Amino acid sequence: MVERWQKYVAELIGTFVLVFVGPVSVTIYSVVLGTSQPFYFGPGLLAIGLAHGVALMTMAYAVGHISGTHINPAVTISLAVTRKMDAKDALPYIIFQLIGAAIAGFAHATILPQGKAVDFGLTLPGAAIGGSEITAFIIELILTFFLVFTIMGVAVDERAPQGFAGLIIGLVLAMDIWIGGALTGAAMNPARTFGPALASGNWTAHWVYWLGPIIGGLIAALIYKYLLAERER
Repeated sequence: MVERWQKYVAELIGTFVLVFVGPVSVTIYSVVLGTSQPFYFGPGLLAIGLAHGVALMTMAYAVGHISGTHINPAVTISLAVTRKMDAKDALPYIIFQLIGAAIAGFAHATILPQGKAVDFGLTLPGAAIGGSEITAFIIELILTFFLVFTIMGVAVDERAPQGFAGLIIGLVLAMDIWIGGALTGAAMNPARTFGPALASGNWTAHWVYWLGPIIGGLIAALIYKYLLAERER
């Protein structure tokens, strides 16, 4: 039987991996390798999307059987509200996710201080949307809807084919980044923004990356539960 503290440690480690690998890939492609505008063009965009997706997929298979691999406060809140997890675990999950994200942010800053040039991979409203926080909020809501809807379908719904959840969830995260990277940075995860924000001291538009993902995730989870899930007896 999995102990509660083991779940929390798994969430901390899983979030650390995602918030380290993803933002570090931004620093590598935009600063270390000198690729201009990595979210817009070819290899940079592909690599950054895959880095995030593979990190999430890896953790899904590594600790999914321990904590469910939420590693995202928006996912935890969505599953708690729809009663797909023990509500007592929700707040500790989020706290340990943020701790993992904070450690990742400071590890990034220590290893690659030149990442300060891109605020250590911080997600921000992009020039393509005129830096609009409202537009960024809508985009983050939509992208997180895709993510949580997929999680509900392949990981929560017991009717889904077994063994593919980690792969599919990693792919939808990469897909969202390929779509939204140039627009908002495509966080879909408050912890993904929190770590770089803490390390860089840049809290610009931070509310966008909490409210957008949380609301988008809740909409997806509620729609799936009440319209698509198997009726509970």
